[in-house]
Amino acid sequence: MKKCIKCLQVLEESKFGKSSGANFLRPECRECNNKLSRERRVLKKKYGDPPPNYICPICLRNGEQVKGSGGKGRPPWVRDHNHKTNTFRGWLCHSCNRCIGGFNDDITNLQRAKEYLCPKKWWIFWK
Repeated sequence: MKKCIKCLQVLEESKFGKSSGANFLRPECRECNNKLSRERRVLKKKYGDPPPNYICPICLRNGEQVKGSGGKGRPPWVRDHNHKTNTFRGWLCHSCNRCIGGFNDDITNLQRAKEYLCPKKWWIFWK
């Protein structure tokens, strides 16, 4: 049995596909993975790719600098979207997209991370 990270159901392992090119199961069940694939196709068709010379709005790196961060042969940019509303937010590099995903798109978690990295007691030195 395995718990899907998307629908949170505990399912038989046979309900999970193998991660591409790997020997382990994907974290989301096949049904959720298929839903995500459909959402990605819609976003790709509607929004395409970013303009030439695009720069990631978070890390400020360009396409050449982020190339390969999503894995071999993957494009440099991902179409970021709000998973609750399914609305397109913009293009991000894979690294920044994973970071936001790691915080579950939660502003409070991001704020706590910022405060952890930059405690207020040190702000006096950065002014």
